[in-house]
Amino acid sequence: MNNNYFKIACRYLLRNKFFSFIKITGLSIGLSACMLIFLYSKDEISYDRFHEKKANLYRVSQTFQFGKNSAQKLGITTEPLGPAFKKDIPEISNYIRTSGALVTLKKSTEVFTEHPLFVDEDFLSVFTFPLLKGDANTALKEINSVVLTSSSAKKYFGSSDVIGKTLQVKYQNEFDNFTVTGLAEDPPQNSTLRFDLLLPFAYKKKFENTEEWFGGNLNTFLLLLPTTKVLIVEKKMQALFDQHTKEELGSMKQQQGMAVKITLGLQPLADIHLNTQLGQALDDVSNPLYSYVLIGIAVFILIIACINFINLAIAQSLKRSKEIGIRKVVGSSRKQLIWQFLIESFVVSSVAFLIAIPLTQLILPFFNELANKKLSLSYLSDSYLYVGYFLLLLITSFIAGFYPALVLSGFQPVKVLNNKQKLLGKGYYAKGLIVLQFALAIFLIIATIAINSQVNFLLHEKLGYESKNLVRINLPNNKASDKLPEIFKHELANKNTILGVAARNWAESIQFPLTVEGKQITIDYNKIDPQFFSTFKIPIIAGRNFSSDFPSDPQHAVIVNENFVNEAGWNINQAVGKLIGEDHKTVVVGVIKDYHFAPLRGKITPQLFSMDSNWNYGQIWVRISPDNIPKTLSELQTIYKKILPFFPYDYQFMDNINARNYEVERKWKQILSVASVLFIFISCLGLLGIVILSIEERTKELGIRKILGAPVFSIMRLIMREFFGLILLAFVITAPLGYYTVHEWLLNFAYHINIGWWMFALAALLVMAIALLTMCFQTFRAARVNPVKNLRTE
Repeated sequence: MNNNYFKIACRYLLRNKFFSFIKITGLSIGLSACMLIFLYSKDEISYDRFHEKKANLYRVSQTFQFGKNSAQKLGITTEPLGPAFKKDIPEISNYIRTSGALVTLKKSTEVFTEHPLFVDEDFLSVFTFPLLKGDANTALKEINSVVLTSSSAKKYFGSSDVIGKTLQVKYQNEFDNFTVTGLAEDPPQNSTLRFDLLLPFAYKKKFENTEEWFGGNLNTFLLLLPTTKVLIVEKKMQALFDQHTKEELGSMKQQQGMAVKITLGLQPLADIHLNTQLGQALDDVSNPLYSYVLIGIAVFILIIACINFINLAIAQSLKRSKEIGIRKVVGSSRKQLIWQFLIESFVVSSVAFLIAIPLTQLILPFFNELANKKLSLSYLSDSYLYVGYFLLLLITSFIAGFYPALVLSGFQPVKVLNNKQKLLGKGYYAKGLIVLQFALAIFLIIATIAINSQVNFLLHEKLGYESKNLVRINLPNNKASDKLPEIFKHELANKNTILGVAARNWAESIQFPLTVEGKQITIDYNKIDPQFFSTFKIPIIAGRNFSSDFPSDPQHAVIVNENFVNEAGWNINQAVGKLIGEDHKTVVVGVIKDYHFAPLRGKITPQLFSMDSNWNYGQIWVRISPDNIPKTLSELQTIYKKILPFFPYDYQFMDNINARNYEVERKWKQILSVASVLFIFISCLGLLGIVILSIEERTKELGIRKILGAPVFSIMRLIMREFFGLILLAFVITAPLGYYTVHEWLLNFAYHINIGWWMFALAALLVMAIALLTMCFQTFRAARVNPVKNLRTE
């Protein structure tokens, strides 16, 4: 019996090639989307779960609370915490500190710029990164040892036979010889910790040894003993931290007039990748919202594809009504008919599934670029993946086939054999599915238009300075870098292609509280030189710039922005000459116009600029002429290598830096754009099915209208009118939801576009136009059919 069902299903597919093509195409796209998202989600949740000791590995976190300001949670700590915790807390088995930094690496005459991971000597015995060669327990014991990965070994030596060979590494001022003591496998794709080289943390500590317990610039991981309660360890960590920082916190409160509270916590290793709150000092952190949205889109695409299957199956049911009636007359039960239609659904779904596999492989490179992944169908392949795909096939077959099977098997033999069987009455269910499809499509189009408009706004909004042709060059982060700007200026002095050179501190943002006339203000601090404002073309609206004519400027002069003046309660004219700071010896000599020094998600905050010699320069900013930019960049590199022959050369255009600030928004724009296209395409397939259903049920009516003289376009308008009404209803339902969603999303930006009526009008017109094109052919064909042929269907 089952074999017979399969034969009937295959014959039916071959006999109705056009509709079979539509069904299979929709399901293939839906299944392919689900395959991709299933692969993506499996990769996301698998991060760091390959470590054998993952259950007992935690990262130390810090939560900072300055006065009544909102708390800030960080995943970075300082050097002393790990050793102190292991010494005084018996539940801690071991600690590992990890820190990244730029180094220059030399192999013979070749020089490389690398970003190794500095780690404690037990790193390879705590984390599961297998060594192909070498001993994991001793590979990082010596201060001048280095562990390479397979890729880096081939890069430097051309083979994996590297144990005992030597590389020269320069971290600060001089090169040191390092011996290769281990060869590790390349870290897997689903690893939060990535590296090409491992260097001993003890070597970095030679240059940057600190006993400070405040702040931090590294990750501290703790390996707890099995069965240890995390809350007990956190309490002991906090007690030890408070003991070492009590006096300094008290002193800070007296000096700043602001209470500072720092709370320590432990974050499980497996939770790091999907936690954006504690992403500092680790590069591979992902927002779980991407996974949820992508899963939602994939599920909706599959549901819409199944809806199309349902609509098309019902649309074709008039042609199968006599078949169903005869089967019932000769003794087929409803259960047998349901089973037959479910098997037909399974056959269609199986064909769609087989097509979805190469389709997934075809679009995988584009998806990887969109999702910033390196996925493949073989990656993460295991029994769970295969079982998941098989369940996906079964669920799709059931969803697509169950309702048509239920409806068609319920036909009454007498009615169908006398052509009196109505499919869906007024068709509320099928029309409701059409409304749902187009509501989702319109919603995505509105979101895509809004995101596209906001991204364009972010990229083209005036920032308060001239960003075009402004180049940033990084300097060594040490005291000697303070002399480098003057050397650069001297080298570039006579070049017509250089329009300005300025220096700034290394960090993008240095924030701390400052008391100004009894008010507590959180400022963004910058160390700059006198050429900074002219190079950036930032106007000084009151007072003066820093100048060598005033020798006391480096110690006692500051410049502030308009927002600082407003927060302090001054007006622009009063600000110049004001004394600030603990000793009231620092004077405000100038006020600059506000400019957007951070992404437009946040409002402009108080800024303070100085030439304080206690801070280091870390960046050179060069404004270059637009004439022959490649040649100018080459000259900059030559001069840089002349001044700093062994420090890595790195430059970036300010426009590119600004564009990267909105990479998340551009990714959403791409995701929603692709999803919108798929939703519209599959929805139009569903619309085609319901149009065919309507025409099939109104065959006699159309014939009579034609005989009575109705023109072709009048009949087309009659058929299409009700479907335009459905799309209009979908728009009315979706528009308020779209407005609310876009409004809530725009609240993430301090500066954003206004929601315009044109966004909704454009979405509606676009969907209407596509729907019109979808329906035109079928309705035109129906309107031109010979009326005699239509009336003979009775």
